[in-house]
Amino acid sequence: MENKFNNDFIERITDDGVGMLFVKERYKLDEAAAELLSRMKNKGFKIIYVTSSLPSKSIQEKLDLAEVKDYYIIDSVTSNILQDAVSNDRCIFIKSPGDLTEISITLESLLKKSGETFIVIDSITSFLIYDSENEILRFIHFTSSIAREKKNKLVFIVIENSGISKAFLDKMRSFIDEEARLD
Repeated sequence: MENKFNNDFIERITDDGVGMLFVKERYKLDEAAAELLSRMKNKGFKIIYVTSSLPSKSIQEKLDLAEVKDYYIIDSVTSNILQDAVSNDRCIFIKSPGDLTEISITLESLLKKSGETFIVIDSITSFLIYDSENEILRFIHFTSSIAREKKNKLVFIVIENSGISKAFLDKMRSFIDEEARLD
């Protein structure tokens, strides 16, 4: 597997707790997802993947490619497309990426029944389509606090070319331990 991470971000994030991964273009994240997920799995983490940008089927394919068996997906995309989406033991469907309260409650519930967990929030950029910067900052504060409290790891993905303000990123950084760029 080609190493797409040119630094020790995964190592640092597993030590420090909360990270932000900047990606210039979505396809680069898609190409690197299997490596990222595999490295998390190899560190012994269960994975919770919160998606506001891709349907769970796409995330499932990435998890399968990385041979991840212990995971949950919180999917806030599919219910907007398929009205008959039914949650199962691995995938919980949320009605909208704008329902940050429901996403937070579901995430907290999953963390209660999981051991050491690595949470991926994909992506802050997509959440900004549905909610205000202040709502997203509250969500970031909540999720980073709960991850730290339960000694879990968390990475927020930010797609850089999507017009996120510098001021918002500076505020977001107050909740982050580590940053990296995926080139």
